[in-house]
Amino acid sequence: MTVNNRTKSMVSGGTTGAVEESKGNEDLEIKMNSEDAVATEKASEEELLDEEGLRLQGYDVILCGTGLTQSILAAALARAGKSILHCDNNDFYGDMDAVLPLGALTEWVSASNKSSGTDSRENVNLQDSIPLHASEISCVRIDSVMHPEHSEMNEVEKGMAVMTPYGRGIVLNYQVHDEIVNITVQLDGWIMADGRSPIAYFKHPKNENESEIIPLHVFLFKKYVQSRQRSFALDLSPTLLHADGEAVDGMINSGVSEYCEFKSIIGLNLFMKTAQKRLGSRTTESVETKAVLSRVPCSKRDVFQTKLLSPMDKRRLMKFLQIASDYATAVASTPLASNPATSQGDESESKNEIEEEIVTSLNERQLQQGRSLYRPQNKTVAKSDVEVLEKCMKEGMPFDKYLSQHHKLSDHMKKVVIHAMAMGSHHADVEEYSTKDGMNDLSKHLQSLGKFGGTAFLFPLYGSGELSQAFCRSAAVHGATYLLRRGPQSIHLDEAGKAVAVEVNGCAYDDNDVVSNKVITATNIVIPSQMLRKESHVKKSALRVYRRVSILKGKLVKDEDANELHGSEQRHVIIIPPGDENMKNKSVINGISLDESVNIAPRQVDDVSTTILYLSTISEDADGGATMLEKAVKSICAGSADSMELFHVSFSFELDDSSSDALLKKEEMGIHLCPSRGSALTAESAFIDAKSIFEKICPGEKFLILSKSMDDLVKESRAGYNEEDDEEVKMLEMP
Repeated sequence: MTVNNRTKSMVSGGTTGAVEESKGNEDLEIKMNSEDAVATEKASEEELLDEEGLRLQGYDVILCGTGLTQSILAAALARAGKSILHCDNNDFYGDMDAVLPLGALTEWVSASNKSSGTDSRENVNLQDSIPLHASEISCVRIDSVMHPEHSEMNEVEKGMAVMTPYGRGIVLNYQVHDEIVNITVQLDGWIMADGRSPIAYFKHPKNENESEIIPLHVFLFKKYVQSRQRSFALDLSPTLLHADGEAVDGMINSGVSEYCEFKSIIGLNLFMKTAQKRLGSRTTESVETKAVLSRVPCSKRDVFQTKLLSPMDKRRLMKFLQIASDYATAVASTPLASNPATSQGDESESKNEIEEEIVTSLNERQLQQGRSLYRPQNKTVAKSDVEVLEKCMKEGMPFDKYLSQHHKLSDHMKKVVIHAMAMGSHHADVEEYSTKDGMNDLSKHLQSLGKFGGTAFLFPLYGSGELSQAFCRSAAVHGATYLLRRGPQSIHLDEAGKAVAVEVNGCAYDDNDVVSNKVITATNIVIPSQMLRKESHVKKSALRVYRRVSILKGKLVKDEDANELHGSEQRHVIIIPPGDENMKNKSVINGISLDESVNIAPRQVDDVSTTILYLSTISEDADGGATMLEKAVKSICAGSADSMELFHVSFSFELDDSSSDALLKKEEMGIHLCPSRGSALTAESAFIDAKSIFEKICPGEKFLILSKSMDDLVKESRAGYNEEDDEEVKMLEMP
């Protein structure tokens, strides 16, 4: 996908539309045709607003920003027959969930660095309107960027790998004398008669830009990255999908899955010190080695082969996973079992019990090759274990404490369960992560195992930003209106304090066409929480979400179980638990390693391949989250002799502060907030949040399902249409 800098506002007053869509490196444009003949005399050139800046009939819902949550909600509302206006200040889809080519990413970084960040609307009267940021992406702070054009990137230091006219080498000595740099280099590719590598000497002016000797990572970047930058598709917020989760169900039910393709994640890896038995010892005493990437067990075979755990730990982990599988089976079988043993009243509790008969029956039906963490045979549920679990969930016991006290899991095992399998502690401290939340998160993982591969996760081809685009396409097909490069500036309130309109900014186009600010009326307004300007008296949250996008040379994760199907393909999840001695991270660091197998990087050339590494964490600003991620990249790459960071951009944004949206907590205002997904790796929360807002706007309607009126309208528009007569179809089918 490329950023379309020429896209103008796309408008519609009708209920039908046409979609022009493309994959990969082609532009995406959604254009709608106006059918509002009544407004012909007063309509502006946009055919959207009258001369006073008001749409004659107004919209049911205005959605601000095309992030994943808003895009899902737009598709659902359009299918329910609501009139939708979806605006975005950017000229690309996705906002903070966008996927950008390398050139567009560097342009965004440059524009963000030049922005002063001043607020010209601080003094807006909150009794009349609520000021907004133009987009989520405009709230991002660039922390660091690595680019070969930066002079500090071209500096040569002792011990650095460099490229010389005679090939690659290592700098042995580096001296500066009278503005002349004396460099001693040991050449790698040459072997003399005595078996040693030759030594070469070079002299260069200290400030000369075009030197015969340049750092190896700069040389590789210019040759293999910069020259093929349009082949990179880099996500700002990379997203995984549970193979059997809310996201996949919603996409299948709505037909949006037809717009996307997916591949399964090959493996989950934990970066931590491994426990191994001391050689020659008769006891089970273990020693800790250096931190390495170790595969997280996703099957019984993995459990018994993993180097993360001792034999006793493996037995305890398998026993716990059997109980967790029983719980996951009961959750999947009963609609009311999503929060078992937590409801009030005897009747609710009896409905939410983990019934032995249900679990036994489903275990028998679900015995498959892929779902290898389920019980190998029909065993009855240990009622004592279930009763203990129910009690701990009722009492709100921390998940970490439950695993220690009732299953005797070691620290290594707890990190595997909490951080790698449940993936739930990214949004809370381990002590605040309850047993109920932990078991529900773990259930999603276990239910998804083996459905579409060896792990529980899927990743979209061409980047996860395709998800936002797919739902926007679906919304446009069902009558939604899209405005790009027109971001919201404020929400207008009436005398009663209810939201009645959104003011969008003006813009100027390449043909010198200037459009002024417009005020557009609506009954409901949806905005991401990041776009809400903080009041001056509200203390800003000290917590920030830090992300780092890195382009690496070579393959990062060496899969010991690589086979003919996957080979050395990079589709791995990397988890760094809190408390690493080198990184000093207080929160978990989540990572995803991907390559050309999902069409986000160029194909291998001259035996040189590239890998995209995404890292994210939550940290206080004073703790230096960007520095933590930098250390994480260096530590992970140190375990692979072939890996080298060629480019990176590190950015951060403020984590949601619940106190900042106190003004918008009243639903009668007609304003609905989309919370940030933080550093979460999966799309589940986006679907849950979108569904929650949908139910408030459309009570009683089904989520992401065509309403009867919309279904009748679609059938009416298709009446008499013969696809064989479509000239466009004929052209596409031509050889």
